[in-house]
Amino acid sequence: MVSLSGLRGQTTHIFPALSKSYYSKMVDNLKKVLESVAAISTVKQATITSIRENSSGKEDVGVEIQWSCFNLAGSEYTHNLSNYIVQDGRIMSYHPAPLSKNVLLRQTSNSGRMTACVMTSDKDKEKEHMMVMKTDGFMTTIDLKEIDKHGKVYADEEFSCLEWSPDETTLVYVAEKKQPKPTSFFASFKEGSEDGRGQEFLYRNDWGEQMKGKHQGVVCFLNVSTKELRCHELPDNLCPAQMVWTADGTGVFGVAFESQPFRLGLVYCHNRMSKLFHMDMNGTFTVISEGCSNVRTPRVSPDGKKIAFLRSKVGGPHAKCSQLCLLSWPSKQERIVVDVVEREKRIHDDHLFFGIYTFSGLPRRCWLKDSERLVISTVSHSDIVSCVIHTTDGTIVEMPHVGSHVVTDVFDDYLLVNFSTLAHPNQILLGCVPSKGQEDCIKMNQVTPTREIPNVSSLEYSVWEFVNDTPHPNPKYSDISISLLYYGPVSNTKGASKRPLICWPHGGPHSSSINSYSMAATFFVALGYSVVFVNYRGSIGFGQDGVDSLPGNCGLTDVDDVHKATLNCLKRFSEVLDESKVFLVGGSHGGFLVTHLAAQYPKLYKAAIIRNASCDFTTALAGKDNPDLSFVESGFTYEHDKIPDGATLSRMLEISPISRIDSIKAPILLLVGKNDARVPPSQSLYFHRLLLARGVETKLHLYDDCHPLRKVEVEADCLIHIALWLGKHWTEATE
Repeated sequence: MVSLSGLRGQTTHIFPALSKSYYSKMVDNLKKVLESVAAISTVKQATITSIRENSSGKEDVGVEIQWSCFNLAGSEYTHNLSNYIVQDGRIMSYHPAPLSKNVLLRQTSNSGRMTACVMTSDKDKEKEHMMVMKTDGFMTTIDLKEIDKHGKVYADEEFSCLEWSPDETTLVYVAEKKQPKPTSFFASFKEGSEDGRGQEFLYRNDWGEQMKGKHQGVVCFLNVSTKELRCHELPDNLCPAQMVWTADGTGVFGVAFESQPFRLGLVYCHNRMSKLFHMDMNGTFTVISEGCSNVRTPRVSPDGKKIAFLRSKVGGPHAKCSQLCLLSWPSKQERIVVDVVEREKRIHDDHLFFGIYTFSGLPRRCWLKDSERLVISTVSHSDIVSCVIHTTDGTIVEMPHVGSHVVTDVFDDYLLVNFSTLAHPNQILLGCVPSKGQEDCIKMNQVTPTREIPNVSSLEYSVWEFVNDTPHPNPKYSDISISLLYYGPVSNTKGASKRPLICWPHGGPHSSSINSYSMAATFFVALGYSVVFVNYRGSIGFGQDGVDSLPGNCGLTDVDDVHKATLNCLKRFSEVLDESKVFLVGGSHGGFLVTHLAAQYPKLYKAAIIRNASCDFTTALAGKDNPDLSFVESGFTYEHDKIPDGATLSRMLEISPISRIDSIKAPILLLVGKNDARVPPSQSLYFHRLLLARGVETKLHLYDDCHPLRKVEVEADCLIHIALWLGKHWTEATE
């Protein structure tokens, strides 16, 4: 691991003038820094595998952690499994084992005796099989392609599941409905097969960004003993997702997404119509939820009598405050346990609760063994906090925390959380939840040790809030606070030069910057920058009012909030930060904001990096998988058959950064995914041409990737190019 002590803060050493004689040295230095921070693995998954009484009458708790490594040498994410036994405060750890990259889904039964994996083949990536392993060494594989009853198995975050039945004989999962093989009209036709001639160029609407090839799913029941596979299609073109077993194993509960009249993008969008359903093993389908809403992540209580799930309104902002609902089974009586919080709510021990906000939904296992309490994680201003919720009366108890605590698993009364801060890499903690009313007294024990980041002190971050002194167009929202997360030194050592500042607003727009570990931010702090993340009004975690404050004011209040936050940060750390070296980095809606800021405040921001940004709401409409966002954030309602009139298009153009392009003076680097379904790459390509026509310094990198630009080789290339771009203009500002 390379030492960064000779690099940090030394502008002329890291970023000399970009001549050929220095370029190679500079790139080599940047590679060493990136390799150093990339060596810090992150937690992909952590589960409790067993709870057993030991010889002293106490309980030994088994924990399995799946680590994810940013593998620069292999240009891929690699994963390994580590197992631990927590024994009366002592930790026994076992050698980590690599996890095959061919594993798409993996699930261990509650007893711990059975593990199932959906896998692809090295020889044929189109061939999928189910591998079933027992603790006694028995292993069998089931060739799903040979059975040939469905298409590819879904392994995404929205639809997928792989769950063992209570008796551990059957697996349920979601796969693409089998379709006739599309061929030319002139291809030969085999009698007895479905005729797919003339279908090779048929367009089939999928679920958008990161959902390529997902059109119509089916529920799949696979008996691992008999190898019998039964697939059941839902009526009315509903798409199944997120199944869990009933307590008696006679059927499943799941979520069914509406797909008519056409599919809209699903990733990051919890405003799509869906229903809670029950299906028995024969495929009998029944809708069991009420009303018109978005429901997700059903979770069955240990006694099998309650189903907890999240519900939010259809339409409007793509993310919002959710209700926690409970459905009694088999009576199907439904009630709200935790309602939408408009601004804030006083809860146990006088803590403030701002509502439930989560893109991942409820934890896969969230119920405590009394079947009355469950544990959730939610965004709360700049943190993710964990709460115990009493389903009988709606009591909410916030667990003690510093930074962000994300629940990864609950088994019996044991709780596993993933803890981190901006400057503290992921650490797994284990605790036993106390009795009712005492939950905030929980004692969390370390399963994994504290890890230090090379040359970045754990004290080098700060979180605070302020209220924008510019009144909101709607006075109701003027007092909503803006939170800042600053990553970098909070004081300067004697003789040290001041640091440049990167302002990095989040995307969404209804998302948030969280006080949790970030490899990308750590990379830039290690290079000598400080970074400020801003949760502007419109971010989640500030009550539903916070979300509702942005639609209709997009491109106005969010831009002003981020700029005021930057000034606030510069003033707060004036001894540390150099106000002549302020830069912008942002992706998606963050890129939208960065482009606006570069245009409106050309004297402050010296250079900008824009990743897959929506520069023009009007021209994005035809190519976006979520055109509803352009309508909603511009202040209009969306309807599937709606054609925007002149006034609507005029408003969309007015709030778009492209309307201010003549004011941009800062050098602009654009990072673009050519497979982006959320923001069409044509947005950036056209914006790049307009910048060139105006003589603005600009470059564009086009990657074989989608919206997040998360392929390892792509993200690494982006990070180094950002560092080169900032370094060049840091040096120019110094000169």
